[in-house]
Amino acid sequence: MRFSRQPAGIDHVLSSEGTDRAATWPQMTPMTFLIFFVIGALFLIPTVVSGDEYPYDSTADTVFDIIREDDPSTFLCLDYRGRETRQMWDKRQNNEFYLNVFLFRAHFSEGPTLDIILNPEFQTENEARTEAMRYAKGLGQLPMILRQGIRQFGIHKGDKGFHGGPGKIFMYQDKASLRITQRHLEESIMHESVHASLDAAYARSSVWRAAQSSDDAFVTRYAAEHPDQEDLAESVLFAYGLLFHPGRIPPVDSEVIAAIMPARIATISEIFASQQSVGS
Repeated sequence: MRFSRQPAGIDHVLSSEGTDRAATWPQMTPMTFLIFFVIGALFLIPTVVSGDEYPYDSTADTVFDIIREDDPSTFLCLDYRGRETRQMWDKRQNNEFYLNVFLFRAHFSEGPTLDIILNPEFQTENEARTEAMRYAKGLGQLPMILRQGIRQFGIHKGDKGFHGGPGKIFMYQDKASLRITQRHLEESIMHESVHASLDAAYARSSVWRAAQSSDDAFVTRYAAEHPDQEDLAESVLFAYGLLFHPGRIPPVDSEVIAAIMPARIATISEIFASQQSVGS
């Protein structure tokens, strides 16, 4: 992870009692919070990024615990539907295969169900169910606009990087275990959900390109290297943190992010506002 200046440590995130500082902040709407931060952050723009330097390499490499394990989730239960032939892309072989997968249907207190499928390498229903449960709560923590586009959530063994496309997400058991130890699995699910639910409508849209042009900078190196494929997914997680969980990103980092991508944050706020409830 690269920073253009030293990031705030954990002691900046928590008070001496270990509580989230956000609890002591005055209540404000997401848009009011955005305006408040952007006005202050604009003074930082000349010093935030210089040349080809970026504050962060990628959202996966940051230490921000934006979506927490104990945050509310709409997940209710998994319904085992048996074995079924499904198509799964496998990064370990860079190919797509038809497999006799374990199929579970995830139910939520609001919104549509989604199918969780597991590679038959998990061998038994119990092993497959145990693995599927590691992701189910995080799926229920997604804003509806990000979950409703996921038709199929696939899980393999191995440690390859996660990937998603229109309607589909694929995860890998060992990489998920790493993300859990980093308290980052929920954030990874959100990143991939953007690919599944928003990319087709927004990633190359005139609205998003206008926001990119207005900001004229990238918050992560990964987004800068893949502006058409990864910038939206990288930006959504930071924007979500600033808009709905202020305090979970330390103040110094919040100012840097708001200074770099104010137009993107405003656009993402409008995308979330297009549905009645985005969660909190």
